[in-house]
Amino acid sequence: MLESVIRRNAENTERIMKNAVGYVVSNNAIGTIAISSFDTTVSVGIVKLICGVLVAAARSAVRDLDSTNDLCFLRVGTRKFEYMVAPETEFSIVVIQ
Repeated sequence: MLESVIRRNAENTERIMKNAVGYVVSNNAIGTIAISSFDTTVSVGIVKLICGVLVAAARSAVRDLDSTNDLCFLRVGTRKFEYMVAPETEFSIVVIQ
């Protein structure tokens, strides 16, 4: 199913990549990387830290504020990069700009 979503959105991915450093799409169900513009080591690090630690903390903060709400999108800016994360139930998308 995830592969069909990736194929359907290939045009959008190419459009986004014009202004981005890279992206990672991870499969949350089995904990693997579905597709990435980075090498495997970098992709695993991004998924582990951003999708694992940061998204969990942000989701917890949102639920502490309103237990009926959930995290839909996370945008974090640093000195070097901007990380945009769309955590879904089946997969997560991280774009680095």
